[in-house]
Amino acid sequence: MGLFSKKNLSINQINTINKILPENLQKPDWTEGDFKGADSIYKRVELNLEGLISSVTTDNEGLKKLNKKLHEIAVKNIKIFNTEPFDAELLGMIDIGVIHRFGASSTGDRFTGGAIGYAIESVIDDTWTKSNIQENAVNEVKYKLLEKAKHFYPDCNLFFKYDVDFREIGSSGNVFIYMRGTAAKGENTSLDSALQKAKTEIVHLEKNIEKKKETIQYFREVKSKIPQSPKQIEEYLGKG
Repeated sequence: MGLFSKKNLSINQINTINKILPENLQKPDWTEGDFKGADSIYKRVELNLEGLISSVTTDNEGLKKLNKKLHEIAVKNIKIFNTEPFDAELLGMIDIGVIHRFGASSTGDRFTGGAIGYAIESVIDDTWTKSNIQENAVNEVKYKLLEKAKHFYPDCNLFFKYDVDFREIGSSGNVFIYMRGTAAKGENTSLDSALQKAKTEIVHLEKNIEKKKETIQYFREVKSKIPQSPKQIEEYLGKG
C-alpha cells in the first residue's frame, strides 16, 4: 500500500493537474498519494475555498459597519454653533425632548439654575463622582437632535442657535433634556473630508469582495476537476 501511494503520475497527468491548479499549488512531480487522505490536494483546495468564503462573509459584515459609520459621520460632523446663523442657507428649526434618569432623587429642582448649577450641586451624587453618565446622556440627546436634523433636512451640515435646557421631574431623579436649534446648509470641509475618506474605504472593500468572489468561483471550478482519490486519477486526468 505504501508503494502504491508513492506511484508517480505520468508526464501527461502531471501537466494536466498543473494546468488545473493555481500556480502556488503546482508541483513538478505528483504521486497517487497526493490524492489521498486529509492532506490531499483536493482537501487543500477545499480549505482554500472555505477560507475565502469565510473571508467574504467577514468583509460583508465590515461593509455593513462602514455603511452605518457613513451615516454616523454625516451626523457627528455637523458643525454646531450657539450663535446667530452666518454664511449659510437656513433650512428649519429642529428640537427634541428626552427623559433620562440620572440616579438619586433630590428634594427640589436643581436644574432651574441651568446646567452649570446642576453640575456643581450634583457632585454630591455617587453617579456623578463615579461615572460620566450625565455627559453621556447629553451627548446621546445631542446626537438624536442632529440625526433628526439630517432626517428632515438631508443637506444639513451646519447647526445654529444650539441651546439646551434641563428640568428635573419632581424629585424622582428623572430629568427632561430639551434641545433645539436651526438646521442649515453651508461650507463644512471637515464633514466633506470625513465622508470622502469613509466612501473611499467602502469602495476599496467592495472591490476586494468582488475579487474574492471571482477567486471563489475559480476555486470551485478547480475543485470540480481534481480527483478525490487515486481511483479517479485516470477519469479526471487521463491515462498515464
